[in-house]
Amino acid sequence: MNYAEDEVLLYDLSNRPASFDFVTCLATAIAHGCKHVRFVYGKWKKKNYTIEQAEQRWKSIVEPAAALYGLTYSIGERYGKEINHLLLAATATYKQTGKIGKIITPCESKGYVTVTLRDSRNPERNSKEAEWMKFAERCDRKVIVLKDNEDSALPLHDRMKIYAGAYLNMMVINGPLTLCLHSDAPYVSMRTIGCERSGSTSPKFSAQNGITPGFQFPWANKDQKMSYLDDTVENIEQEYRAMCRVIDQRIAA
Repeated sequence: MNYAEDEVLLYDLSNRPASFDFVTCLATAIAHGCKHVRFVYGKWKKKNYTIEQAEQRWKSIVEPAAALYGLTYSIGERYGKEINHLLLAATATYKQTGKIGKIITPCESKGYVTVTLRDSRNPERNSKEAEWMKFAERCDRKVIVLKDNEDSALPLHDRMKIYAGAYLNMMVINGPLTLCLHSDAPYVSMRTIGCERSGSTSPKFSAQNGITPGFQFPWANKDQKMSYLDDTVENIEQEYRAMCRVIDQRIAA
């Protein structure tokens, strides 16, 4: 190991989730000076997915994510410093240090819009697919519809390239959103706060994570927005048009 212990992010999968939370954890860790990731692999943190799904998530999300930031990784015994993987920690770190790790994929619009549909473990958090498909049909730009990563069909780096090339990325708050949160990819995320049954996006959990109505991430660009409107087609189109004006004004400046 060529890195000092305080330069290594320790991510022990027995007590850390095999999920897109790792993307946020990396952003926070880089702000704290981490240059390498040490994974402890073999046991899995208990979550509402199976061991087989945890292994799939490791292969499709966690393992390839370090390279998005240009970091190397190793697998072995515990070494390094553990860092909180929640968005609250990332926000607190940014307020403390004035910086956050950013995905290095260059973002340049190729003119299309993406719609990412969530269909995952908690139905209350899922996209209102019929509403999104109405938006896709009526949109004035080419729309690429993506599923979330539950089936691991789309490799992580390919997904990031699609988001990086979009004029605008539209979705409800979900795992893949972290790729936009921690990059320069433009986004609007609808229904940021869900209902009481929506788990980690419930009003109570959101408030604990520092997210209350109107909150925006302090490192966000002008063409990156968390929306607190329900994902009806009328609201989606309203937020889309508003962000189009912001993007077009930036391009014209």
